[in-house]
Formats: sequence, C-alpha cells, structure tokens
Amino acid sequence: MILGATSRLARYRASGAGSHPLILWGGLRQKSNSSGRWLERQSNDAHTKQAKTEYYRSRAAYKLIEIDKKYKLFSKRTTNIVDLGFAPGAWTQVAIERMKKLGHKSRILGVDLISCSAPQGSHFIQGDILSRKTHQDIQQFFSEEEAQPVDLVLSDMMANTSGIKDNDHFASMDLCDGAMILSCHLLKEGGSLVMKFYTGKEDQVLLKKMQKMFKKVYRMKPDACRDELREMYIIGVRKNQLTVQELFGE
Repeated sequence: MILGATSRLARYRASGAGSHPLILWGGLRQKSNSSGRWLERQSNDAHTKQAKTEYYRSRAAYKLIEIDKKYKLFSKRTTNIVDLGFAPGAWTQVAIERMKKLGHKSRILGVDLISCSAPQGSHFIQGDILSRKTHQDIQQFFSEEEAQPVDLVLSDMMANTSGIKDNDHFASMDLCDGAMILSCHLLKEGGSLVMKFYTGKEDQVLLKKMQKMFKKVYRMKPDACRDELREMYIIGVRKNQLTVQELFGE
C-alpha cells in the first residue's frame, strides 16, 4: 500500500518513540551486495580523492558547496543551522567553514539516527526525524532563542535503498515530510531549506508542498552526484509563515 502525505502526517502525530520500519538515515545506508565494486568506484572517484585531500569527511561536501555557490545559502543573517542526516558530518564541516569566512557567530546542530562525533564548532543530537521527541530535542537545543530560531535547515537524509524504486522513493518522501514539519515549527520566516530526495511518483507532490512553503523553489542535481543515482536536491528560499496543517492540506 502506498502511503499518501496525509497518512504520513497522521503517523507522525501518533508516533511515540518515532520508530518506523522503512526509515534508515544516511549514516546507515548500505553499499549493496556489490561492495567490492562500490569500494573500487569510491577509490577511483575524483570527489572522494578531493575530500581526503581537503579533509572533508565525505564527498557529499561538494554537493552542498555547489548548491551554496548557486543559491547563496549562507550569509551574515544566518545564525542557527540544523543539519539533518548529519553523519558523517561533511555538510556541517562546510557550514562551519562558510560561517567562519563570514566572520559570523553561529550555532550548528547535526541530527542523525546513528551516533556520530560532531566537528569542532558544532553540536550533535541522535534521533529520528519522524519522532516528535527528536523535534522537541531540537527545539530544546535552541530554547534560548525566539519561537522560530532556525535560519537554515539542511537535509542530506536518504532512506536505506532496497532496490525497489517505489519503496525507496516513498521512504525518501517520508524523510522530506519530517524535514518540512520541522521547518514549519522552527524555520524563521524568510529562512531556507535544502533537501535531498529520491525521484519518483510523488515528485510533483513534494514540489507543490515546497511551493506552498517558500516564495522561491529550485531543483538541481549537483555535479558531485553520481549519474546513476536517482537523487536530486530541492531548495526552498524565503519561507512563508505556514502551519503543518496548511502544508499538508489538500
């Protein structure tokens, strides 16, 4: 059975511990049964080699660098940042670098299902984005700030791929819904959201929700993405004031 957005929202509301059998975050992604080929491809990959040279924790850093170059995500107005699907921490490394270059004090919080050490200058919470408790923990971290304290939400979350395209896509949509719910609650009016998603049947549904939520919405596949993967990024800038109910309403 395919779960629609309304069903996913209901499941979020009902979740206690927040566990869901489909959801495994980026840090738990498997390399498939062809692990030998995967390792060989990794060792020969230009971005992987560059990441080692420049001390990034993964090649994913270059995806965010490219997105930021085009859409100017980081500015002196950016103070509080949430990085969802944090492990192994490459996006947070980029965020720290960008804010240091701007000479601007910031608070950067990484969130992931698995434990991972936070780079110096950032913080980490272990939790599931589909859990209300995780949302509460993130809120608590920024509790000294105003009601909607976050300027930028980054999500490089991806479900553990099963090889069944529809299942992988719908699991990715669940994660996007979790990031958008968090953004409804915590992202400032005028703030930005970047999300990775696995393309499929609900791409237009996702686009319409983002267009409700932001004044400008863009999609792109950075050059650092592997051609054979069905991943893309959706970028929302200049957030509108919107409730969760309005976002998921028909």
